[in-house]
Amino acid sequence: MTKPGGGIGSGVWALALVGALVCFSGVARAGGLRIRTDFGPENAGRPLRPETRYIVLHTTEGRETGSLRKLRKLGEAHYFVHRDGRVTRLLDRHRIATHAGRSMWNGRTELDEVSLGIEVSGYHDRVPTRAQLAAVKELVRQLQSLYGIPDDRVLTHSMVAYGTANRFHPYRHRGRKRCAMVFARADVRERIGLTDAPRHDPDVRAGRLRVGDRELQRTLYPDPPPRRAARPAPPPKPAPPVRRASVDVGADTITPDRTAWSIAGRAYASASTVYVLPDGTRVSGDRMRDWDEIPLGTRVLLDQAKRVGALLLDDDDARPYVDGLLLVSQPAVAADLLGSAAEASTTTYLFPSGSVRTGAELSAGAEGRGLLQRLPSGTRVLVGYVNAGRVTSTRNLTRIAGDRWNYPSTYYRVPGGSIRSGTEIDGRRVPTGTLVFFRQ
Repeated sequence: MTKPGGGIGSGVWALALVGALVCFSGVARAGGLRIRTDFGPENAGRPLRPETRYIVLHTTEGRETGSLRKLRKLGEAHYFVHRDGRVTRLLDRHRIATHAGRSMWNGRTELDEVSLGIEVSGYHDRVPTRAQLAAVKELVRQLQSLYGIPDDRVLTHSMVAYGTANRFHPYRHRGRKRCAMVFARADVRERIGLTDAPRHDPDVRAGRLRVGDRELQRTLYPDPPPRRAARPAPPPKPAPPVRRASVDVGADTITPDRTAWSIAGRAYASASTVYVLPDGTRVSGDRMRDWDEIPLGTRVLLDQAKRVGALLLDDDDARPYVDGLLLVSQPAVAADLLGSAAEASTTTYLFPSGSVRTGAELSAGAEGRGLLQRLPSGTRVLVGYVNAGRVTSTRNLTRIAGDRWNYPSTYYRVPGGSIRSGTEIDGRRVPTGTLVFFRQ
């Protein structure tokens, strides 16, 4: 429970007491919410957040039962809002949930470490049910009061997620996910009790990121209304057409502003993604060759096959935190996959042979450049990470990582080649020679 003087407004102790009442198993009511606590297996091992600055809203993009099972198992949200308005607490609200992944807001990265994650059963372009909106409104109200979070720091996952360079965008870019973009709509925010919202993307404005999905950007930050004229208003004109904030019916179709990446994300080159060209030709992502010449009007169909594609991130179900770790399952050109990040000092290649090299080290010699031109199958790549060195008899985890040693965003390569996140490491039994990697 938060101590006095922690920035909590009047009435906090009553709210905190209500929060305590719903920490036990079974169903309880708090401020009209039907809350059930069902902590997953990750709960006990998750570190405490050092601070709480944001609330991030998510949508499951899938069926409720399967989504809930996965989120609970992997500790990927603090709260889950069912379609009937019930709320399940999946993780202690003081602990880190791996809900935002690779994220940035106003220059701050790793928002998992400073935010609460609320997962709403539903889809990014569909308004939630009336019961869900009422539940989200009350849940957000309570959390805002407890942590002193203003309306403009209640964000959507689509606002904070960002992508590293790839063949479509050779730069870091906003638009990696469209998750929960419906909660950026002014009418939906009003229905969940929010009267303010971000007016622009601070990281795009500052040049830290570039826009990778223009359609998403227009939805998140619609054009501001014109300023009121100081002189008498001119005769009324017909009202301009209202822009729809949700994605149109053809959201799976490539347009000048909508690329294969903005539609399919990291699955763009997978065999499970099928491209239907305007002439009816069907091409799977792993067989597509000229990405710059895909005709406008091509439809992108997801989850169409069971074969493994040319490049996959580690399976989401295999480990709790995978956004910075890539697996090359077939020989590939590094630049095709990573763009300018292929030769960066913060990109680390962990080869099947056991060799560990950064992109900068590989690009400095002929042998390394050859490897970049054909990454071996089984190579793992950490993007946006720095190598903090090895664990030795005189250099333990506390000395290397401090209190971040068990953060989900910290990775370890143990002798033998396997890679584990901080949540999978026993701090008392880390083998000598283990490599430690931190986010940049």
